Amino acid sequence: MKHLHMLMALITIGLFLWQSYLVLSKNKRFDKKGKIATHIVYALLIVSGAMAVMPLLAAHVPLQWVVAKIVLLIAAISASIKAFKPAASTAQSKTGILIALCAYIGIVVLAFIKPDNFI
Repeated sequence: MKHLHMLMALITIGLFLWQSYLVLSKNKRFDKKGKIATHIVYALLIVSGAMAVMPLLAAHVPLQWVVAKIVLLIAAISASIKAFKPAASTAQSKTGILIALCAYIGIVVLAFIKPDNFI
């Protein structure tokens, strides 16, 4: 499950960067197929992440970093929704992309350092 989750994370970040490039440089949005692919990748990312965490929950490992990653993922998704809406202005798109990018960077940092207890 860990490898599937890592693959889905890379694909998610790749789709985000591609979609950001389209919006910022060409002012285009994903078509219906691109939106469906993004939703499928998000679903697989969440399911594979939940499956990877289940053994850690059974072992009573401190998982504050998982909660932080979930909060950052929600922030990234909501910022992406606002940024990639067809009715969004250029300023809204840029701000949403910046917020989502910061959230994704935070997720990647947490994935690598896995702090024991940062609260």
